[in-house]
Amino acid sequence: MLALHEIDRFWGEVFHDEAYYDLNYSDLFTRMWLAGDRPLKKTDLYVFMPRVSLRTAVKYVQRAIESGLLTETVDPADRRSKRVVLSADLSRNIEGFIDHALTTFDSGPFGRDAKKGS
Repeated sequence: MLALHEIDRFWGEVFHDEAYYDLNYSDLFTRMWLAGDRPLKKTDLYVFMPRVSLRTAVKYVQRAIESGLLTETVDPADRRSKRVVLSADLSRNIEGFIDHALTTFDSGPFGRDAKKGS
C-alpha cells in the first residue's frame, strides 16, 4: 500500500497540477507513451479515456495541448485532421515516472530486492 501512495505522490510531483491527478490523464498519457513517437490522430485519443464521455475526453485532450503536455500538428496526409504526440518533456517525465514506479515496487516486500534476501 505504501508503494501505491509513493507512486501517486511522484505522479503529482511530475505534473505540478492537481488536474492531472485524474486517472483519465494517466490512461491517456501512458497509452500514448506506449504508442511510441508515432503521431496519433487527435480523434483516436478519446478512446484512451474510456471512463469519461466523448465531450469530456475532448476537453481533457485540449487542455493537455494548451498546457504544452501534448503537441498538435496538422496531418500532412489530410490537412483537415490533426496529429498529436507527447511533448518531449512529458515523454521524459513518463519514462521517469515508470522508472520510479518499478524501483518503488522492486524495493517493496514482494519486489526483486526482497526476494534476494530470502
